[in-house]
Amino acid sequence: MYSRKEEEDWEVTANGLYVATRGYLIRRGYCCSNKCRNCPYINWRNNPNWQPLPAECIKRARVSPKSSAAAQALLDYHQQQLKSCSLDEKEYHQAMIDHYNVLLERWGIIK
Repeated sequence: MYSRKEEEDWEVTANGLYVATRGYLIRRGYCCSNKCRNCPYINWRNNPNWQPLPAECIKRARVSPKSSAAAQALLDYHQQQLKSCSLDEKEYHQAMIDHYNVLLERWGIIK
């Protein structure tokens, strides 16, 4: 299970904007579809260094259609990439496929 390190719930950017931390978003328990910078549910910015949250932290919750559509689109994307990627990229795409399948299953989108 995700263990809360002594971390703040918010980061303050150089521009003075408050940004929710990854830990806070995991503890909150759902994706709000606001494309949060530190979203552990959906890789909104297609960042290659992005890491999904641990599967045991994904709760069944009502999510917006925008979140479920984004998760489905990214699942489709990684499934397509898996078909034509290099050997060293296969593990990454398979991990993302596994993540989005768990996410959609816990959200009640797929069974």
